[in-house]
Amino acid sequence: MDAVSHLTLHFAVGSVKFSSSNLRRVSPVDFTQEDLFEAIERAVRETLSQARVVAPPVDALEIAQANFGFRVEFAEPEDEPRQYGDRPKRKPGPNTILLREDQSEESQHLLAARGIAKYLLPGIFTKLGIVPTTENKSGVNQLIGLLVPRLLLPTNWFGSEARKSGFDLVQLKERYTNVGFEMLAWRMLDVDEEPSVIAIVDDGNVVSRKSNRFSANKKLTPAEQACLDEVSETNEPTRKRLDEWTAWGWPTIGIPYRRIILRAAPDEV
Repeated sequence: MDAVSHLTLHFAVGSVKFSSSNLRRVSPVDFTQEDLFEAIERAVRETLSQARVVAPPVDALEIAQANFGFRVEFAEPEDEPRQYGDRPKRKPGPNTILLREDQSEESQHLLAARGIAKYLLPGIFTKLGIVPTTENKSGVNQLIGLLVPRLLLPTNWFGSEARKSGFDLVQLKERYTNVGFEMLAWRMLDVDEEPSVIAIVDDGNVVSRKSNRFSANKKLTPAEQACLDEVSETNEPTRKRLDEWTAWGWPTIGIPYRRIILRAAPDEV
């Protein structure tokens, strides 16, 4: 791909829609989609190497503390009774990751990974030719959205294991225990070399459905709908093949509503 002037590059990765024009606030810069992803992947590889992480799962909390000088502190649980009404929420201090005792492991590592990602941004901007402090805030948040999943689910490891498992969400969750089902699902979409679709269904409603190769709306294929119906009834993973599509469905746990994740792929491309 040729360089795109004035950062007008637009693309979508997993659940993150990204426009590189969002990174420019002052000076126009030329870089390609490949440049951006190479800068991100290199920053992740260097971080994991320095932290001596050689296999999953990635302990983002440990890396944040040992390699980036973060402190981890715990706030009061949100459900603790208040004698005199609600208190203002406590804001974390500099280099502090503020957790709750009732927070899930996945959520804790997500917060730590976001903290690490913010530290990595200046180096990535430098590699892309962007002067730090001239970037757009919206673009920064989107870039963090690309960094965090790659920190917790490094591309080389996760891509290999996803393909080896046949993109089985349950098997991948057992391997990457500190990452939520939704992030695992979107990363499956990222690393899949063949066309596929991921759908997130909450309480029977399709809240998100995306493809890695073509435009996708929220309308399920017959195979996806058949999977959804069976998982809803049995609460067990299933696989269906209909109308030249194969679909897989998984129930998830630990969510306050009933979430089912679907993956589907055309039988022939």
